[in-house]
Amino acid sequence: MSGAMLKQAVRGLDEWMKQKGREINVDEIADIIAQHAITTAISAAASGVIPGVGGGIAFGIASASTITMYGRLAKAIGVRLDNGLIRALASAVAADLAAAIGAYIVAATVISFIPGAGTMGSAMLTGVANYGFVYLAGIIFIELAVTLGVSKMETMSEDELKTKAKKIRKGMDIKAVMKEAREIYKKEAASSVH
Repeated sequence: MSGAMLKQAVRGLDEWMKQKGREINVDEIADIIAQHAITTAISAAASGVIPGVGGGIAFGIASASTITMYGRLAKAIGVRLDNGLIRALASAVAADLAAAIGAYIVAATVISFIPGAGTMGSAMLTGVANYGFVYLAGIIFIELAVTLGVSKMETMSEDELKTKAKKIRKGMDIKAVMKEAREIYKKEAASSVH
């Protein structure tokens, strides 16, 4: 399931690619991000029930998922980035996003110590935070491709890509993206239970 912000980013990428005479599969690109976001959120939510350490485990899950997602997105878009550069970019985005959504992780850690409702609340917050984390990371990668262009992405240094990704994230309304991510996650989680 994709939200409005992801759809807008993918449409922007599609328009840019068409101007350059290239075709992309917009559904595949949106699905890559949605699949990584929900599988990461479900895995992370399970770690959220572990008092005190679930947030740290969840961050590791989201970071690893972002690296894999970036590799798949690069291939789907036709960007030739080596694995080292993909890992470095994903790690930089992960560190930046951890600071941006840190309140979710802190809240999940604190309430994880409350038996019962706290454990369930922690799992939910951890799932939401990780869905939003990967969802945001996916949108940042797409915006990076649109802003820079595929050929420029391939020639930029690691530091240049990291700086540009951070600038893109700073221009985003994190609260709005997290609100959208929370709503999508709730629907996805509810549909996976039924």
